[in-house]
Amino acid sequence: MESILGRARTLVKMMGIDYFAKNSEIPASRWSSVTYKNVRMSTEELDVLQREFPQYRLWLISGEIVPEIGQTSPEYDAVTPSGPVGAK
Repeated sequence: MESILGRARTLVKMMGIDYFAKNSEIPASRWSSVTYKNVRMSTEELDVLQREFPQYRLWLISGEIVPEIGQTSPEYDAVTPSGPVGAK
């Protein structure tokens, strides 16, 4: 099973380092380190990710999804034609 760090890296790569640097107080150099180097991710980065991707909170932390309540994953959304359950 993929780790929390691995799932976080997936989300950062989806939007890009610059996106997160612009939309948080965390500099691009730190996002780059978290994404490409062997460093520990802090709760600050996790907080940004869960805020930017509320539909992925459960998946980010546990690797599990529950589409019935709108908790999916990027992989699930990519293969589900209607997108996340409950999306408008």
